[in-house]
Amino acid sequence: MKTFIKAGKIIIAATILLIVGSILYIRFSRYTDVMIYHTNELAYENFETSMNHSEYYFEIDQNTQLHGVLFKPNSQNPIATIIHYSGKGMHLMASQKYYEILTKNGFQVFSFERRNFGKSTGLADNSLMLKEDALYVFDKIVADENMTEKPIVIWGQSLGGAFAIMNAAERNDKIAGVIVEGTFNSFPDIGKVYAKAINLENFKWMIPLLMNNDFPAEKEIKNISKPIIIIHSDADEQVPYKLGKKLYEASNKMNTQFWEIEGKHIRGIFDYEEHYIERFEKMINQ
Repeated sequence: MKTFIKAGKIIIAATILLIVGSILYIRFSRYTDVMIYHTNELAYENFETSMNHSEYYFEIDQNTQLHGVLFKPNSQNPIATIIHYSGKGMHLMASQKYYEILTKNGFQVFSFERRNFGKSTGLADNSLMLKEDALYVFDKIVADENMTEKPIVIWGQSLGGAFAIMNAAERNDKIAGVIVEGTFNSFPDIGKVYAKAINLENFKWMIPLLMNNDFPAEKEIKNISKPIIIIHSDADEQVPYKLGKKLYEASNKMNTQFWEIEGKHIRGIFDYEEHYIERFEKMINQ
């Protein structure tokens, strides 16, 4: 009997060690970063657009070159610059339908593709590197002759909202404001929503242990003193409405508005075009 009890204790201890070891490996190997940012199947060879534009290439290191594009109005000087952080699968070939609306209303829009996405190269396996990339590109582009003396609004959608909040918090003095749509309050919380995709539906409590939260939007949004607008559809099936509300609840209410809309994920600019543009215009004129 003692032998069985001893064997049982050994098995339990070994199981616990295996679980702890697996959690530590996944956490410190940044396995979830690869899952979140790996989109290489969406690469393309040639950038094409009918819009007025300028292309940029940012050399990060020997193996990493980031591709960016500045989309411009056709018939007027831009009234402001919108720096856009797109959703996970929205490269610069796919996002132009959004920019057509903005440029026809006098805005110029800059966006770049993260590592290993679109025409950008490099490994997208570490969110801290992606954060550094975003700030590096921001600093470079706001110093460009096309940007100087124009108000800058940061705009983030879905996954890009995490980058937008981070960028706005880190460069608060450089911007007129920030608008995010269909985004979430933290990576662990959105991770719980998609737990089934990694076979952890019954183990959601493990998600915060497995995921790094290098873009803690709930914390960073408090460091933004410029105007903030959080837009979220009450019917959003990709990023639950409650996560947008949690982000708002964490914000400074003196400078933050929550705009509840209807419709599909990050479709607000199409469904509420006039009101959407009004919010950008009001932000640059404050």
